[in-house]
Amino acid sequence: MIKAVCMFRLKDGIDEKDFEIYFKKHVNDAKKLKNLKKYTIAKSIKEEGKKNFYRINELYFNSVKDLEDSFSSKLGEDASEDLLKWVSDFKCIVVEEEKVL
Repeated sequence: MIKAVCMFRLKDGIDEKDFEIYFKKHVNDAKKLKNLKKYTIAKSIKEEGKKNFYRINELYFNSVKDLEDSFSSKLGEDASEDLLKWVSDFKCIVVEEEKVL
């Protein structure tokens, strides 16, 4: 299974409550991505030292092609562009997941 692990921090001055209202819409839009097999979201609850990423999202696909097709679709591009208005330090790493337990 191919997984995109996407993480970000909130931009300075962004109110968490306002962001969370927006983020519900973002998640609902992302769930409509073609070829998406599984989608998880996580919110950082413990900070140590340097400011942690605020959220880490994992989007699962059967192949890199399915991921690329989804992210390059109108829905994928619009969702990403809109999210970037709210966040900084956006990182997205594509990995092949291997279950060990």
